[in-house]
Amino acid sequence: MTKVIPLKNSEIEYLLTGRSYKDAILFLHGLGANLSQFEYQQTYFSEYYKFISVNLRGHGNSSVHDKPTLATFELSKMAIDVIELLNTLNIKRVHFVGNSMGGNVGYEILRVAPQILGSFTTFGTTASLNTSKLALKMMTYTYKILSTNAIGNLSKAAGQTSASKKKIKEMIAQVDKQTLRAILPNIANFNYLHTIKTSNLPCMIIKGALDKSINKVLESTIAAFKKRGNFKMIELQGVGHFANLDCPNVFNKTLSEFITNKKEQ
Repeated sequence: MTKVIPLKNSEIEYLLTGRSYKDAILFLHGLGANLSQFEYQQTYFSEYYKFISVNLRGHGNSSVHDKPTLATFELSKMAIDVIELLNTLNIKRVHFVGNSMGGNVGYEILRVAPQILGSFTTFGTTASLNTSKLALKMMTYTYKILSTNAIGNLSKAAGQTSASKKKIKEMIAQVDKQTLRAILPNIANFNYLHTIKTSNLPCMIIKGALDKSINKVLESTIAAFKKRGNFKMIELQGVGHFANLDCPNVFNKTLSEFITNKKEQ
């Protein structure tokens, strides 16, 4: 069962299971999704880890005290929420896993609080993005005129199975449009390549072979990781932006092997 905990500038909903285990694994969702995206992972990893998934501010029952604005939803503030939550729960270190925007929040955590990370995995995420003003304007307008139901119908195309399509549509249909529009500019332009270069944390990218939108902007991220080392990239065939939903069994095995190997080294 999820819980909502009050923090300094927000109230954050989270799910925590596998409490008897020392090592913790944290999952963060992307824009418009929520922690239910990781149901398959919760079932699997709670057998081996303390499992925590989080609804980022503006998603699910996570809220902010201030009026939703562009500044309210900066990646740095979402990262602070997660760090404060872990501190409140007395979780000192986590293996991080982030999808899409959740991965971007992870890069911010890697920048400001690398000591709380045991390993770092992203999928459907790039460390650097430069969206044109016109493209951003068009996306923002689309989110303005369409209902969340319609946005969900469009977004489900990112899924590669009937089950993943259904789940994506269901999650997107639940989010507030004002939240989507306030967050969008914050994830349209960012650059964490320097953060990669200055980190020596074990890192992995799970690349969905069918995730065309991210794969076309992923080269600089992969190059930065390869240059610094201690990095692994796994490309999964037949999966897209939501790799954990498209093929949960392979995703779970890939992630488990990476984390286990890093723990043993």
